[in-house]
Amino acid sequence: MFYRRKVLLALLEALGGTALKTDFQKLLFLVCHGQTKRSYEFVPHKYGCYSFQVDSDKRTLTKYGLVKDTEAWTLKGKARYYHLLHQTDQILIIKILEQYNSLSGRALLREVYREHPYYAINSEIIEEVLQPSERESVNAARPVPMDASLFTIGYEGIALETYLRRLDSNQIRILCDVRKNPVSMKFGFSKNQLRNAAYALGIEYMHLPELGIDSKKRSKLESASDYKKLFKEYKATTLKNQEQALDLIVRTIDQRGRVALTCFEASHERCHRGCVSDALQVKGFRNDQIAHI
Repeated sequence: MFYRRKVLLALLEALGGTALKTDFQKLLFLVCHGQTKRSYEFVPHKYGCYSFQVDSDKRTLTKYGLVKDTEAWTLKGKARYYHLLHQTDQILIIKILEQYNSLSGRALLREVYREHPYYAINSEIIEEVLQPSERESVNAARPVPMDASLFTIGYEGIALETYLRRLDSNQIRILCDVRKNPVSMKFGFSKNQLRNAAYALGIEYMHLPELGIDSKKRSKLESASDYKKLFKEYKATTLKNQEQALDLIVRTIDQRGRVALTCFEASHERCHRGCVSDALQVKGFRNDQIAHI
C-alpha cells in the first residue's frame, strides 16, 4: 500500500474510525502541511484546501473495502494503520488532533483559513467564515502573477495539485495541451482528469494534438543532441505546417487572456512546447511576454 494511504487511514483510525468528509479533508491537510515530505498536496478550492489525489484514493480504498464512503469517512474491517507510520508522523497526527479535534464544520474551516490564508483565496464562502479584518490576510496571500501572457508548464516530477497551484497563481485562463496523445500513467494528467481538475479552478482546457510529436519519435531521446535533432525536424515539418493552430493560440490570448502551453517534461528546453513558444515569438511575442513556470 502507498505510504500516503497509510497516513490517510491512520488519521481516520486516530479519529475513532469515522469523520465527516469536509472535516477530514481539512484535518488531513493540517497533517500533511506539517510533514517534511507531504503525503498529499492541496489546492485553494471553492471551499478551501482540497486534494484531487485524496478523492481518488478514497474511491480506491472504498473499492477495496477499506473504508465506507457516505456523508462521512468510516474505516471498515479490523486492520490498523497508525502503528505503520513513521514515528514523526504518529506524533504529528496526535499533535494535530489535540489542537483541532474539538472543532468541526465552519469553526474548523475558520481556523484553517486564518492559519493558511493562501488556501482561502478561491473560497466561495469566505464572507460566511471570516470577519472583514480576517479577510485582509487572505487578500495579502494572493500571489502576484507575472506580467507575461504566454506561459509553458510541464508536469514531470510534481503532483497535480502543485501543477494546478502554479497555473492558479499566475491567473492562467486557458490551459493548452500540446501533447499528441494526452494519456499519462501519472495521476491527474490524462486528458479528462486534467480537463476536469483545471475546470474546478476556473481554467479552461484546450487540446491541440496537431502540435504534438508522435511518441515513437520520443522513445529513444537520451542526449542533448538527440533533442536538438528531434526539435529541428519538428520545426521544419509540424510547426511549419500548423500556422492555423499557432494563430489560434494568438487569438485565444488576445480574446481570453493568459494561456499556458503544457506537456510532460519539466524543462521547456527538453520539450517541444519550447519550440511552440519560440514560433509564437515570431508572431510578435517578446521575451518578457513569455514565462516558463
